[in-house]
Amino acid sequence: MKVKKSRIIAYTVLIAYVIISLFPFFWALMVSITPLNYYDTITNEQKGIDIMQWPPKINFFKGEVFGAPMTFENYIKIFQVAPLFARWIINTFIYAGLITLGHVLIDTLGGYAFARLKFPFKDLWFMLFLATMMVPGQIIMIPQYTMMVNYGLINTYAGLFLPKLTGVFGLFLLRQFFLNFPKELEEAARIDGAGIIKTYFKVVLPNAKPAVSALAIYSFLGAWNELMWPLLVTSKKEMYTLAMGLNFFKTSYYTFWQYLMAASIIMTVPMIIIFLSFQKEFVETGRSAAVKG
Repeated sequence: MKVKKSRIIAYTVLIAYVIISLFPFFWALMVSITPLNYYDTITNEQKGIDIMQWPPKINFFKGEVFGAPMTFENYIKIFQVAPLFARWIINTFIYAGLITLGHVLIDTLGGYAFARLKFPFKDLWFMLFLATMMVPGQIIMIPQYTMMVNYGLINTYAGLFLPKLTGVFGLFLLRQFFLNFPKELEEAARIDGAGIIKTYFKVVLPNAKPAVSALAIYSFLGAWNELMWPLLVTSKKEMYTLAMGLNFFKTSYYTFWQYLMAASIIMTVPMIIIFLSFQKEFVETGRSAAVKG
């Protein structure tokens, strides 16, 4: 009986957590398909919509949200209201893609070096790298921004992605994975005459797909949602990313919530697709990259 009660409590907590977590996304989705205003055929008046009403008047059978007929026109209008919205999507893909590529190339090499190679003060260097994770990112941004200004990289793609090409977290993640990688496979390759570089690219890297995939996903999602750094190094609207472009739908006096939520949903969809497509890699990496001394 105690077991059943504990399961009931656990399931209740999990269900509550899921509802609380998904409610903001559900609300954003409902607002995104709500018109700014609508024509009431009964009173023959143009009416606004109260999207903050509680409880919300939602009737899927009648096709109504917040008491107004639902529409998907907001997803089209955001491209009309913000003509550069498509450019912002492209900028975000370029920014996130280049950062992800940099992390995959550099962090995997660094992680393998710290896991397998022998060089002076290896453990000390690794501890120093880890120590940088305790430094607030805002402090690091100041010298990074100064460098971008001195090199004339403000409002350029290079200025966006170069300071973000690698990260200590990815280095740590890959090092832990490679520490658990079977040495026998590498030794067998060495016996067959393969050097360290060939062993890495032909044997180690193909078998590190779960860890590399997880790193790529973490890097892409982090860059996709990044706001602070693009906000610092871009001032031209043509160089905005999606996170910055969302502010375009806010004014000093009014926020176009329907357009803002439609843009937010568009921004969220790629992340959901990527996460659902590669969620298996998260589980496998969590098992393989268990902390090892």
